[in-house]
Amino acid sequence: METEALERPADLAVWPAIAEGAAHVVSTHYASLREALVAAARVLAESSRQPWIVTEDGEMLAPTAIRGYLN
Repeated sequence: METEALERPADLAVWPAIAEGAAHVVSTHYASLREALVAAARVLAESSRQPWIVTEDGEMLAPTAIRGYLN
């Protein structure tokens, strides 16, 4: 991913790790992908929730991809 993409807006959706909780999805808009990644890192620390990021360009980042960006 190009560096300038980190400064574009992104949405973070936080899903419960179990399917029964799908009605409790929380989505938050961030001014930059960088901010969304920081928030996703906090979510990854909890095994009960899974973060997914959708970039301004429509790219979807699954939890494993998010972990890769954080390392």
